[in-house]
Amino acid sequence: MLQENKKTLSQKVMSATVWYAVVFFALILISYYFELSQWLMSIIGLFSPVLLGLAFAYILNPFFRFFERKVFSKIYPSPLRRAIALLCTYLSFILLIMFLLLLIIPQLISAIIGFIGEYNTHINAAVSGINTLLGWLNSFFQNTVGKGDFFSPIDGTQFSDGLYKILNGYLAQIDIGFLLSAAGTLFSGIADVIFALFISLYLLSSKEKRYAQVMKFRNAMFSDKTNKGITRLCTTIDNLFGKFFEGRLVDALIVGTLLYVLFLLFNIPYAIILASFIAVINIIPYIGFIIGAVPATLLVLLTDHTKLLPFFVIVFIIFQIESNIISPKILGNNTGVSSLCVIVAICVTGSIFGFVGMLLGVPLFATILDYGNSVVERRLQKKRRPSDVDNYYAPDPIIDPMQTNRANANKLINQIERRSLRAKKLIDIGREADIKGIDRFCFSVHRAGCKRHLFNSTSPELLTHFTVGETQKIIRADTNSHFCGLKEKLFASKTTKED
Repeated sequence: MLQENKKTLSQKVMSATVWYAVVFFALILISYYFELSQWLMSIIGLFSPVLLGLAFAYILNPFFRFFERKVFSKIYPSPLRRAIALLCTYLSFILLIMFLLLLIIPQLISAIIGFIGEYNTHINAAVSGINTLLGWLNSFFQNTVGKGDFFSPIDGTQFSDGLYKILNGYLAQIDIGFLLSAAGTLFSGIADVIFALFISLYLLSSKEKRYAQVMKFRNAMFSDKTNKGITRLCTTIDNLFGKFFEGRLVDALIVGTLLYVLFLLFNIPYAIILASFIAVINIIPYIGFIIGAVPATLLVLLTDHTKLLPFFVIVFIIFQIESNIISPKILGNNTGVSSLCVIVAICVTGSIFGFVGMLLGVPLFATILDYGNSVVERRLQKKRRPSDVDNYYAPDPIIDPMQTNRANANKLINQIERRSLRAKKLIDIGREADIKGIDRFCFSVHRAGCKRHLFNSTSPELLTHFTVGETQKIIRADTNSHFCGLKEKLFASKTTKED
């Protein structure tokens, strides 16, 4: 009994020490935020080729596995198979990058030259479009509020002169030193990328040996329990980061393709540049689409203001489709991070690491939350208490958590799945001719989405609701037919008595 009390006391002391250490380091991080961020950025800059090489190896590893284990699996000996797989992987990667650059850069250069050549025309057209919009707003407020002088028209000459002064101010800062510094930064970045490619090539070619070396170090330095925890943490990080980036890349590809096709149909200027820019920035979840749409709107306004309305409509529709259908289904809510945590993660990591921090913030926060959630659940299990959040609402909440969860479900996806189930049921019982057009369309969409992993398999909850609903329909139909039969019998008996 005494030993158990000593053990409990030592555990409490250790837990308190850990928590005090966490709070202490958090206060230091907040107090010396600027100095620590500068030091961290210098360390990252020092090891940037290594970090880039690790990133390239992590991104290219699925393609390398595909070539090695699927395409060239019958080639022997294994070193030859690995060499061919590596060659195909890096050739595919380089060709893809070159294709994207050749697709975008010539149009970007022609767009810049065309804009500079017709600078005054574009500025005058943009000012005219803005003044037309301001006049419409003034007339709207005049009819509704009774006051129509909220917005004054823009003077085209002053607008052009102001823009010219801003550009002149930026151009005046460019000197020989600035150009040399920019050229040095560019060459340094290119050298880092080249070194990173060679590092990733070395890592992929000997990844089994590198894994064995890491496991040797871990077994020498840590206990079995700690190693299990490290393995679990690394698996969580790999799953969350891999699924997140894979989903975001597929999402960006779909969004960019949809935007490009619609921009071409409505003759939006610089369609490939605008679609590519919005798609790349859309890798940042939630706010990336909006961030990318703002400069794209400015470019459309300066080049052809008459296309601004169709541009807004296209962007709004694609944004709704992306945020409500594409992104939830591709990512599958695998990160488990709420919208509030996503915004906090993007703000915090973006302020420290910039654009890269915005990309890494969500999976990083998801990993931390997943690890913290596992710790909380283990402690609740030890106390024999439920781990579901719904059990910890207030006794008389204004919002029912079960109703909230049902309301937050994707109604459009559920409707497609329900109609698909209805069509499938009619096909199974041989009544395909009775399928409605909308049900047939939903069945085709759902089947195509399942093949491309855009739709998850139908949940048991939806199957239960569908079965219950169909059963109730059958019961109501049988009841109605029964009452109709009784009415016919009564009417027949009444007619017989009258005769």
